Amino acid sequence: MEFTKNLSPSEAKYKYLGLPKKDREQFPEKDQIFEMGFKGKSYNMKVNNKDSIMISHLYDVHQFQEGELIKIIKKKNSYLLSVE
Repeated sequence: MEFTKNLSPSEAKYKYLGLPKKDREQFPEKDQIFEMGFKGKSYNMKVNNKDSIMISHLYDVHQFQEGELIKIIKKKNSYLLSVE
């Protein structure tokens, strides 16, 4: 599974990643914690009740900007996030 999305102005400002309905089933159920690797570290993430992943605690590693391409790849039991 590979999910890509350009970060919108509101996502960059409010530090979340909205999941479109067509891609939502590729991620765990609401409030189920899953591992996501980002820049060599592993983070515990979850999808909230608005079908969004909060990325605020990743800002200590990377300051997300509007228009950046976010790519998430599923690897067995975890996910890997990259920014282009």
